[in-house]
Amino acid sequence: MDKIYFAKVRPNAKIPDRDIWNAGLDIYPCFDEDYFIIPPHSTRLVPTGLASAIPVDYYIQIYERGSTGSKGIKYSAGVIDSSYRGEWFLATTNTNDKPVVISKLDMDKLPLSAKEIIESTCIIYPYTKALFQGVVHSVHNELERAEISYEELMSFPSERGKGALGSSGK
Repeated sequence: MDKIYFAKVRPNAKIPDRDIWNAGLDIYPCFDEDYFIIPPHSTRLVPTGLASAIPVDYYIQIYERGSTGSKGIKYSAGVIDSSYRGEWFLATTNTNDKPVVISKLDMDKLPLSAKEIIESTCIIYPYTKALFQGVVHSVHNELERAEISYEELMSFPSERGKGALGSSGK
């Protein structure tokens, strides 16, 4: 297999795409309801309607887009393995004090007063906008693996050694 194959699990799903100059494949939500709510400080699995077959030497890492990160919407897991054939769900975390609503409603068609009331009580993210992006990475399956003793492992040169979080001073 020399390409990534996508299948629609839901008929309205959008196959991930990217502009040639961008690293990530845009990944869109796909659900039947008019909106999808993520309560404050919680995580929900947002359906995408997609499944995939990825070559064995690759995986897709899910990342936030600039527009999601700037709205306090974070991704909470991250790898689509080559062996996974089920529907992709995006573990989406709302770090805000207001609900995030992924909405099919065209906010520009609402009267200004209604739009202001809605935006004062929740964060609206448009259904038609990519929620996250997936970057294709190589797995490096060609590297052999071997078990050694901890003592032998500690004999390998390292500037950091056993230094934990914050030990590099950077």
